[in-house]
This record gives sequence, structure tokens and C-alpha cells, in this order.
Amino acid sequence: MTGAQPEELVYPAHVNRAWLFQLYNDAYFDVELDSDGDVCLRQGFRVWVFPIREGEQIRFMSQFRANPDRDLADRILYVNRINDELHIVRSYVDRSGDIGFDGYLVVSGGVTRRNIIFATRTFIDHVRAALAKDETDVIA
Repeated sequence: MTGAQPEELVYPAHVNRAWLFQLYNDAYFDVELDSDGDVCLRQGFRVWVFPIREGEQIRFMSQFRANPDRDLADRILYVNRINDELHIVRSYVDRSGDIGFDGYLVVSGGVTRRNIIFATRTFIDHVRAALAKDETDVIA
């Protein structure tokens, strides 16, 4: 991928874990493959990047431990506030009661490498904004 043009279209058939890893490595992200082989970016917190539906979409996801001193109602109020105020990311309480954020980029039809990087940075910025809105310390 080195030497690839940032405006060249990428199609779902190209989008897989190895391709995403190389894309982020070439863009100077702190990137690694976790123990499951998933692409993981470190940006002060972890962002996992998954090709889904055979590369037709890219899912961005961050997970955070919930503060055990906050009950489920507090957690739900927080994620509802984030979903109401920040429309680029979706926030949720997962099965274990922790807080997650995710977002998607549609690849089907073609997308540029630059667009993937911009979408990644936008997701990271919105997660940071969501974390800044945690005024009741719902996240541990």
C-alpha cells in the first residue's frame, strides 16, 4: 500500500484486517493487532477497527469500564445524553454494564483512503467529546 494515492477509491474486496493495519501504519497511527488479531489504535484510549459485512462497512469501537459506584440508571442517562448530543457516535451500555461507543463508515460503492483516515479521526474526536461530557464519573 505504500505509495498508494490517498484519493484512489477502495472497494469492499480490499478491506480486511491486514489492509486496515497497513493503512493506519502508513498514516502514522499507533496501531497494533490485539490478541484476537483485530486492528487496535491507541489514541489515549483504544479504538478497534473492524471490517464488517465482507468489507462493505468499517466499524470503529471503543470500550470503557463503568464506575462500579454508578448504577445502571446513571449509565443509561449518560449514554442517552451522548446519543442525543453527539450524532456521529453511538453510545451504549454493554451486557457487562460497561460503556461503549461505535460508529460506521460505508465502503460499498467505494471510499478513499483519506476518507477512512478522516472518519477515524472524527470518531476519535467524538469519543473524546463524549468522555468530556462524563460529568458524573460514570466511566471508571
